[in-house]
Amino acid sequence: MTSLYIESETTVSQTYPTAPAGLSTEAAAIPAAIIWDMMEAYCNTNWSESVVDFNVDAPPCGIQWKPPYVPFAIDEINGETATDFDAFGQVALTGMNNVRCTIGGADVTPAVEGAYVRLAEYIAAAGGAPAGVTRYSIDVGDISESWSRKTAQSALAASGAASYLTRYRKAGKGHV
Repeated sequence: MTSLYIESETTVSQTYPTAPAGLSTEAAAIPAAIIWDMMEAYCNTNWSESVVDFNVDAPPCGIQWKPPYVPFAIDEINGETATDFDAFGQVALTGMNNVRCTIGGADVTPAVEGAYVRLAEYIAAAGGAPAGVTRYSIDVGDISESWSRKTAQSALAASGAASYLTRYRKAGKGHV
């Protein structure tokens, strides 16, 4: 559990892949960062590329450390180029260290693009309800309209995007 030793984590820069082609006008209007963040939080595989500084407080006996995200590359330790990696890409740390890593940049496969399209279209279709509303009902005389919509937390599953991301979920943060 290498994340136990992280004192703080600061994102220095972040770039997102472009949205896939074939989105409706409404879905294309949703900022790509929102969709990528939801997908990355679900499975902890990062397609966006980030430079992240970790302050790692390792015990005096030392630890083999790696960031709790995939994919990753450890670039610097305390301002010097990292060079001493073990077979798993981890570095040996003792005491307080500032570790700069490049996180993400995973290849955007057709399955990932499919998940993006499904999630973006699902969120775009929710535009008819006020923000945060999961149930809607209106009665005007003899005319009535009502519907229920799943909350944002289940949007990945409800849209079908989660089924595209199953293989990426297994490699994520929960398995570090």
